[in-house]
Order: sequence, then C-alpha cells, then structure tokens
Amino acid sequence: MNFDPAIEQIESAQNILITTHVRPDGDAVGSVVALTALIENANRSAKTQMLFLSAIPENYQFVLSEKPWILGTDVKKDQIENNELNRFDLIIILDTGALLQLPDLDKYLTRREKPILVIDHHLAGDDLGTSQLVDTDAAATGEILFDLARHARWPLNEEIASALFVAVSTDTGWFRFPNATVHTFTIASQLVAAGAQPALLYRKLLQSYPFERLKLLSLTLQTLELLCDNRLAVMHITKDMLTQSGADRTLIENIVNEPLQIASAVVSVLLVERDNGATRASLRSRESLDVSKIARQFGGGGHAQAAGATLEMP
Repeated sequence: MNFDPAIEQIESAQNILITTHVRPDGDAVGSVVALTALIENANRSAKTQMLFLSAIPENYQFVLSEKPWILGTDVKKDQIENNELNRFDLIIILDTGALLQLPDLDKYLTRREKPILVIDHHLAGDDLGTSQLVDTDAAATGEILFDLARHARWPLNEEIASALFVAVSTDTGWFRFPNATVHTFTIASQLVAAGAQPALLYRKLLQSYPFERLKLLSLTLQTLELLCDNRLAVMHITKDMLTQSGADRTLIENIVNEPLQIASAVVSVLLVERDNGATRASLRSRESLDVSKIARQFGGGGHAQAAGATLEMP
C-alpha cells in the first residue's frame, strides 16, 4: 500500500477530528484511540479530537485515555448541520467507508469541501473522502494503522500498543477467525513487545461484563432455533428482553457468536428489535460461507464471515 499520501495529509493538518461508525466495536474504539495518540506523539503541535456517534460499550471504556465527544451529548446535530465541524482541517474516518454507518454525520460529509481521509478494511463503501487508505485483506483497521505507523516512523508506547492490540484481537475473535494471518500474529507480537499485556486485556475485554449481560444472554439463548439441518442458528432480542434483563444495547455485541459453538452450526443470525421498530440483523459464519453477500441484499455489508444489515420490518 502507498501510505505516503495519508501520512502527508495527517502530518500537515493542525486540527484533526477522528471518528468511526455508529455502535463502535473493539476495532473502532481501539483504532480511534491509537491513531489519536500516534498523531499527538508524532506531531506535538497538532490538536486532535475523538468523536463517537453512539455510546461506547462499557467493556471498551478502559481503552480511553481521555474523554471523547459523543454525538448528541458533546456535539449536537444542529452544530453539524451548521457546519461547525469545518474548523477541523482534516476529518479521519476509521473502520468504515459507508455513509449508512455514519448517521447524522453523513449529509455533512457529502457536502464538506475540506479534506476527509478514510482508513478501512471493509469491502463495502461509498467512495467517501478526498483520500482513502483501504486494505480489504487486513484483519482489522488496527492492522492498517500499525503498518501506517511503522511506515511513518511514528513511535509506539504502551497506550498505543494496547489500543491496537484491542483493535486487532477483537476483529479476529482473539485470533481465532480465519482473517488472522501470519502478518496479524507478527503485529501482535510486536505490540506485546511495545507494552501490550494480552492476559490483562483479555480479562478487561471478555471477563468484565456486568451481570445484566449474562441475564440478556440467557434470555437470548432461549430463543435459539436451529434450521437447515442444524446448520443455521437464529436468535432474537426484543426491547422487552432488554428491559427484563436490565442490559443496554452496548451489551449485545458478540452474543451472535455464541451458537457457533454448536458443532453443526455454520451460520449464526441475531435479530435485534430497534427502538424505531426496525430490526438489526447480525450475521456470522465459519468455513467458506460468505454472509456479506446476504447482508448486501438487504442494504448492509461487512466481511465474508461477519456482516450485518438493518431491515425495515418488525
């Protein structure tokens, strides 16, 4: 990949906004935190600001070294409509290039005349940005950022290494998914050498959930159906189930993976009732079945083995 245009764009900017897709996952949160710290360490004169379009799941809060902006709380929609983000001479969008995943920011981005840089590893995108750094072979956006930092000779520290480890480990299912390559493991080893502590990070990421998530998981598993000769697992979560368990929507992440522990299951689908009556479908697969092709039929997208779509139906 040619990293030079992205490096030149970042190093010449003085006021940078860094954001990612709605409902941020580990790759999104880790990448935003890591790139913010990388830029601040490399260019002390540059000012950076993190913006998340929705709440950050509780188990990723520990990654944050400073308080970010949250859309709706720290930045209002009317501020965006009034072009107040024009004060940033560069906006960097991480882990997505799809306008559908950037609600309340999408219209502004399409009319913005100042530079936008997209760094992503997904197949689907809307050709956003004045420049793009996209590698669909990368296991995670955090993997691209590691390569970017090495090419730019930006130094790593423990904070950056930990954030990048969170990004890469979560998007590879803690290195269990087929997208984890030799390069992924090489990066992981270098991040450990730079200060990341895998055992500590695993505990904080996957062994620090509130009790409400376990209650939600229990209710969700009760909806499990096996179809297609037990190869397709389908579950659902309703608003009532969220209320009954006391869990918020940030605790839904990764529940879709649970049925893939069943020997016969090749695909898992989780249908989640949204507040507006629509349904969010998350799809996961193993072996060679490409669920992103299914998601795209419903206006969604993603990776071959992890995809999603919003269905305008109950």
